[in-house]
Amino acid sequence: MLESQNERTSLVVWVYTTKYINKLKRYGLVHYVSKKMNYAILYIDKKDKESVQQNLTKQHFVKKVEESHQCDMPKTFDGVLDEVRVLAAQRIKEEESKEISIFNQLSSGWN
Repeated sequence: MLESQNERTSLVVWVYTTKYINKLKRYGLVHYVSKKMNYAILYIDKKDKESVQQNLTKQHFVKKVEESHQCDMPKTFDGVLDEVRVLAAQRIKEEESKEISIFNQLSSGWN
């Protein structure tokens, strides 16, 4: 039998120092920590998002809590290569037309 999985979302938690990262484990799964930029990616259940955000902003070591938009990005790249080829062909045509117009302007000046 298939279990319905809880929908998850991710939060970006900006901290003053990474010293207190272990305290974030109380709120959800700490997926990634950047020691250089002082932030952590935290996975939580969608239903608990509001309460977790409020609780995290009250912590003394947290600067800011943002919602991550990684879930909104498409996971597949079907048709992207075709779109890139079409855009490249359009750009080449535009450049050729510019070159022709510049050449026509220069050749009219020689007469």
